[in-house]
Amino acid sequence: MSLKSAPVKWGILGAARIAEGAILPGMTASAWCTPYALGARNVTRARAMADKFGIPNAYGSYDEVLADPEVEAVYIALPNHLHVEWARKAADAGKHVLIEKPAAMDAAALEALEGVDPALKISEAFMVRQQPRWIKLREILDEGTYGRPMTFSSLLSFTMTNQEDFRQKPEWGGGAHYDLGCYTAMAARYVFDAEPLRVFAIMDKNANGIDMFTSVILDFGAGRQATFMVSLATASSQSIQIVCEKAFITLPQAYVPSRVDPNQILIDTSQDHANSDITPIAFPALDQYEAEVTNFSKVIRGEPAPYFDLTDACANAAVTDAIFASAASGTWADVKGA
Repeated sequence: MSLKSAPVKWGILGAARIAEGAILPGMTASAWCTPYALGARNVTRARAMADKFGIPNAYGSYDEVLADPEVEAVYIALPNHLHVEWARKAADAGKHVLIEKPAAMDAAALEALEGVDPALKISEAFMVRQQPRWIKLREILDEGTYGRPMTFSSLLSFTMTNQEDFRQKPEWGGGAHYDLGCYTAMAARYVFDAEPLRVFAIMDKNANGIDMFTSVILDFGAGRQATFMVSLATASSQSIQIVCEKAFITLPQAYVPSRVDPNQILIDTSQDHANSDITPIAFPALDQYEAEVTNFSKVIRGEPAPYFDLTDACANAAVTDAIFASAASGTWADVKGA
C-alpha cells in the first residue's frame, strides 16, 4: 500500500448472505479496507454480524450508515429491487458505491443515478473481472496473437432449494438471469470488448413467475456470436469457452475460482480434432472478493486498478432489457444504444 494511502472505511448496507460469506471476509483480509459500519433493518442482527467481523459500528437502519461521517464507501448488499434507490442515497451522502450485481433490474432504473458527483466512484460489483486470470485473458485477446475471438459460450447454474430466498420473487429481481445471466452476458461483452447488436432468448418460468432456465444468443455482428445457458434448477456448472481464429481458450471454474488450487487459462492451438496442443497458464488460488474490494479501494485512493463505471452497468442492463424483450416476444430483440 502506498504510504500516502490509509485503508478505506467501508459501510455495508444489509446483513445479507453475500455480506457475511463473501464481502466482509474479503474486506477483513484486505490491507486496503476497514469494515467500519454495518446497517440492517434489525439492529440485533447487525450487531451480531458486526461483532463476528470486528466492525465497530452497527446500526438498525441503512440511513444511519450513510449519515456516519467516517464512512467513505458503501457496499450495497440488498435485494436487487433496492440497489438503485440506495446507491443514489449513498452517492447523495457523498459515499463511493459498490453495488451488488445486478446494479438495476432494467436500464431505465439507472437513470436515477444520473447527475451524481463525478468525483465519486460507482461500480457494479462483478468480482470476476478482478481476478488476475480475467485480467490476463483481456491482455491475451488484445494482443491478437490468436486472432479475433469469434464465439463465446458459457454455462452457469446451480439448484436453488430455499423457497424463501428473495430470488424466488420476480418483483425483487428473482430468477436465473438476474442472478446468473447478468454474469454471462457481462462475460461475453468482456471477451468481445463490444456490445451485442441483438439478442434471442428463451426462458422457462416456474409458478412464481421467475425464469428457472434461460438460454441466450447474443449477436455481436461480423460473425461474432455468444451463447449461454443459466439455470437455478440444474447441477452446478460454470464454464467459459472462447473460439478465436487461431486458438480455443477455456477458463475452468470461470466464475468461482478455487481458493485452494491454482486456477488456469487453457489455450489449445491444435488445428486437428484428433490432437491437442494445450498451453496452460496458471494463477494462484485467490479470494476474488478480496481482490474486488481491494481494487475498488485502490481506485478511491487514486491508485491504478481495474475499474468499470456506470457506463458499463448501463450497457449490461441494456442487454438484460433485450433478453427479457426477446423471451417475451419469441423473436430477436435489438439492444438499445448498441
